[in-house]
Amino acid sequence: MIVFLAILRDLGPYVWFIVGALFLIAEVMLPGVNLIWFGVAASATGLVDLAVPLGWELQMVCFLAISAISVVAARMITMRSISTGTEEVNRGPSSMIGRELALADPIVNGTGRALFADSTWRVAGADQPAGTRVRVVGIDASTLVVEPVER
Repeated sequence: MIVFLAILRDLGPYVWFIVGALFLIAEVMLPGVNLIWFGVAASATGLVDLAVPLGWELQMVCFLAISAISVVAARMITMRSISTGTEEVNRGPSSMIGRELALADPIVNGTGRALFADSTWRVAGADQPAGTRVRVVGIDASTLVVEPVER
């Protein structure tokens, strides 16, 4: 153990680069995105220690501070992207409100079918011939409520 500590002491700031590399290797091998920030913090601590030699206490404070800052920053960025992403996922037909579709079948007696991507959807609205461009203005169960697009 004493030999190991002596080796670490002799490596000086390069120990932080080794620790950073170990965190990055563990990040690749383990699920999640957590250890990369500690690897970045260890590498940054090594750079700081190369530029300004620090005692081991200040090195630990530097590592902990950079780790905390990087984890909090990553968390804030991740939460922002997750909240944006969840607004677009699993909204079902309500995500179609405002879209323009072409009628595949005419709307007769208030119901017809409109083409969207590779499928047709049941639509409700004023009677219109097939091919008419309509805009989705609402959802009634699984039926799209549409109105003709005025040009």
